[in-house]
Order: sequence, then structure tokens, then C-alpha cells
Amino acid sequence: MYTLYTTPLSANGRKVLAVTQHLGIESRVRLVNVYRGEGRSPDYLRVNPSGKIPSLVDDGFVLTESNAILQYISEAYGGARLFSQDARERAEITSWMFWEAAHWQPALTAVLSAFVGHKLLPDAVPAPAEVPAWNDETLRPLLTRVDAHLVDRPFLALGELTIADFSLAGMMTYFRAAEFPFDEFLNLASWYGRLEAFPAWRDTQVDLWKHDRE
Repeated sequence: MYTLYTTPLSANGRKVLAVTQHLGIESRVRLVNVYRGEGRSPDYLRVNPSGKIPSLVDDGFVLTESNAILQYISEAYGGARLFSQDARERAEITSWMFWEAAHWQPALTAVLSAFVGHKLLPDAVPAPAEVPAWNDETLRPLLTRVDAHLVDRPFLALGELTIADFSLAGMMTYFRAAEFPFDEFLNLASWYGRLEAFPAWRDTQVDLWKHDRE
């Protein structure tokens, strides 16, 4: 049994929790609210010197980086469910995960940081003067690419749910609270709706990231 140090308040923290639950894996969960400074405690810094989450500890093996953790969980405990034992299928899945880390998450972080920061720490981070810039010139092409890719696909890779979907969905944790224009990206909206239908994704949502009218 592995231990996850994480928090569902975080996009990266939520997705590893969701995959663990979806695969029905028993694990120990240690909640670390990095937004309240818990990542800087001496005990946690011995696990992950960066002070970030998530981290996985499995019988002395320590792993950081959320996408690497997703892959490890699937391979080591899930019988490669949500992943694959075929080299080309694995490459298709991991290419999306590399893309998520290199392009998707950085672009969304730039657009959402002020909104997310204020929601997490309203007493310390001032409310942003404007709503998130969903038309940002870096982000918009990425949204368009994913939307076009999903025009005739139910999921990102292999025609079925994989860890690639959880990887990209992580940052979408904030989308409903931040009033993302789903009506402009209908294929993306349909795909995310399919993710939200899975109990593991629903059950790892925290109230903070629900839309005010939900």
C-alpha cells in the first residue's frame, strides 16, 4: 500500500486521488495543504524537498510529479488499467501527458493564478480586477486543439478513458468556478462532462471549485 501526500484543493493533487479511487486501489492519504504552509513543515520536506504536492511513497520509494505518479499507480497497482502494455498505445497516452506538462498546465496557470490564489487565500491574495482571460493568445490555440481532437473521439487516447484524460482534466478542476465558456468549445465540454460522470472525479471535487450556482 502506498501513501499519497496530496490535497484535492489542487489540480495536480486531485487527479492522483481520482485515479486511485477510479482503480479501486487502497492507499493511505495524507492531506497536505500547501496553501497554508504545510508543505514547508520539516516532516514533509523530508518527503519532498520542493515542498510541493503530490508525492507518493511506496515502501521507501519516493515519487513526485503528478503525471509520473499517475503512470506508476496504473502500472504498479492497476494492472496497466487506464494505461497500456502496448508500446505505441503507451506512447499515445504519454504524449498527451508530456503536452499537458509542457503547454496545457503552464498556459492555464498563467490565466488562472490570480483567480485561484484569491479563492484559496482570500485574506492574503486580492481579488483579481478582471475575470480569467479565456481569450489569452497562448491559451486559446491549446483549447482549440483539444476541442478539434475530440470532435469524433470520446476520450483523448485509444478511444477509451486513460490517465491522459485525468492528466488534462486536472487543471479543469477550476473551470466551472471560473466560468469557463464551455459553449464555445462543445467537444471539450462533452468530454469533460464524461469525466464528471465518473464517481472518482465527482467524489474528489471540493466545494471551493463548484460554480456558485451549482
